[in-house]
Amino acid sequence: MGGPALRLQLANDRAALEPARLAVLAFLAPFSPSARTVYAIELVLEEVLTNEIKYAFDDHAEHPIELTVRLEPDAVVLHFEDGGVAFDPLQASAPQPPTSIDDAPVGGLGLVLVRSFATSATYERRDGRNCLTIGVALG
Repeated sequence: MGGPALRLQLANDRAALEPARLAVLAFLAPFSPSARTVYAIELVLEEVLTNEIKYAFDDHAEHPIELTVRLEPDAVVLHFEDGGVAFDPLQASAPQPPTSIDDAPVGGLGLVLVRSFATSATYERRDGRNCLTIGVALG
């Protein structure tokens, strides 16, 4: 099913973000994705992986996060899987807009941005694992 794929297993550690980003970009380079596609993929990678690293696990032990990047005819599909606490990011509500710049919280918009760049998104909890799949238009 699908086209070429890259499979990575990452530790739930912020130090894993940059090597993962570089591996994904190297995998996609021969297919010449547009700057907009690269931007969207980098944003999705950073937001989803950061959320998994920060919030998926209740302890400070090392846990694997699996990432599969698959090239489809019209999209790059990113599949994230972890054994952390159940969380469906697609059901998370958007934060309320602040009434002033002074009331604006730092952060909190990552999932909104991910959804805005996604052409498709699915989540399921399967066998005690979070399985999130995000499609980004290939341009």
